[in-house]
Amino acid sequence: MNQLESAAVQDDKRDILEYMKKFRLEEVLNDLINELVRERPEDPFVDLAQTIEAKSVLANSIVAVRAKEVIGANGEPALEVEIETLKGVFQSIVGGIGPYDGDEERFAGKGLTSCVKIVNTLMADKLIGKDPRRQEFIDSMLAEEDFPANAVLAVSITVCKAGAKFNEMPVYEHVGALANISEPRIPMPWFNLVNGNTFGENELYPKSVSFAIPEAESVQEALEGASKLYSQFPKTLVSTVIPPVKSPNVGKLGGFAPACENMTDIFNTVKTSAIEVELAQKVVLSVNMGVASYSSILETDEGDDEVQFQYELSKFGGGEAVKVLKGSGEMVDEYYDWLVNYPIVSLEDAFEKKDAGSIIALKEKVESEIERIKEADDETSPFAADVGGSEGCFLQTVGDDCLGSQDDIVRAEEKQTFNGVTLTMNKAKTVSGFIGLWQKADSLGMPVVAVDESEENDPFLVHMAVALRCSQIRLGGLLGGFATKYNELLRLEDSQDGGEGIAYVGKDYRK
Repeated sequence: MNQLESAAVQDDKRDILEYMKKFRLEEVLNDLINELVRERPEDPFVDLAQTIEAKSVLANSIVAVRAKEVIGANGEPALEVEIETLKGVFQSIVGGIGPYDGDEERFAGKGLTSCVKIVNTLMADKLIGKDPRRQEFIDSMLAEEDFPANAVLAVSITVCKAGAKFNEMPVYEHVGALANISEPRIPMPWFNLVNGNTFGENELYPKSVSFAIPEAESVQEALEGASKLYSQFPKTLVSTVIPPVKSPNVGKLGGFAPACENMTDIFNTVKTSAIEVELAQKVVLSVNMGVASYSSILETDEGDDEVQFQYELSKFGGGEAVKVLKGSGEMVDEYYDWLVNYPIVSLEDAFEKKDAGSIIALKEKVESEIERIKEADDETSPFAADVGGSEGCFLQTVGDDCLGSQDDIVRAEEKQTFNGVTLTMNKAKTVSGFIGLWQKADSLGMPVVAVDESEENDPFLVHMAVALRCSQIRLGGLLGGFATKYNELLRLEDSQDGGEGIAYVGKDYRK
């Protein structure tokens, strides 16, 4: 045999070995033959042929679906779904949404045994034999049935993980392929610093205050700066706020939960802390007002077409708190005062869903002041110019509860109320639903803030956000059990194979 023939033989051997490894031929056939020998069927060849045919059908299919009630990171029941394939077993846990059993003797009515039963029977029957790479088909199939929301979401996420494995790629690449996106991007993180109302169990009415460092050139650099601010914030709070407050507890969203009575103390503490850690002029703030928990519609005179709203800012102050109610106009004035005095560039759910006129009034007030400043040649404008690199944007107005569907997003763009969308897996209901909402927002030029502020250790949303090139992400604070998701961002930012890692969005985070 000459040298060329020898090289050809070696190439053939390599191809054969790779083919056998790809389909695990030796392992699978050995197992089948051993099983035949143990059972000793009358005609082993017929039995072997039938078993091999079954293996071929199941090779690209879901072979088992299981669910169980587990305890989530918040100490309450959560639904765990497990999907088995010949390529492995995949799991997801979904908590915080029902439906629940309602049996007050078990977990105060939040048990999930009914959901578990539905997954293990009705949903399993639908899913077994399906190819997990057919994400949209499976999501549509589940949506057509009246299955529990938590079960549908858990199954959808788990199917996506299995589909990624079948395609031999990371989850973010698989999601990108589902959405026809080939270039992933690392979003800018917002760090949840202060938790209010029911999430902080204090008197503060906003749901949370988050900060970002837009000039950071990587997630690593942003996390380094964030860590300094988290370390400094409680020290500044205790030493400067009057009347004095104790060192704050940790809130449910991974931020601090200080016993403060007003937002001015919070904003001043952030500003002072930023100066202390040499981040002055680099930190920007986002306030999630979450007004749905303390807004209401005012009764109006009969025949009055004007709908009016009120906001109960004292709702979380306890039974002895003096009642504080503000109308829409007063809220506009309060927000404007914040924007003038503090580096706030983003407001989320700042008004009730039907109070869209107040969002426009706030934006007009800001724009009017900007025009006055320009005419006066005043170079000391309190407003950030071109937020996130978006020309002419001086305030990001983000909708979460207010933008729950594609139709809501379209109406917001038409009315020029919100210019950003918060997306969560709970809101989207399925992986395909998330992609659909993102596509609608993206087609209208509305940046997406991907949010997962649960303490579950599953970084799935990180992969969704990176795959879909979401411009911003909020994963809770650096306190509590939120680090897993930030660490996943770091891993994706770093190269996995010695080449370049995934690009970071940087300061132009609204583009």
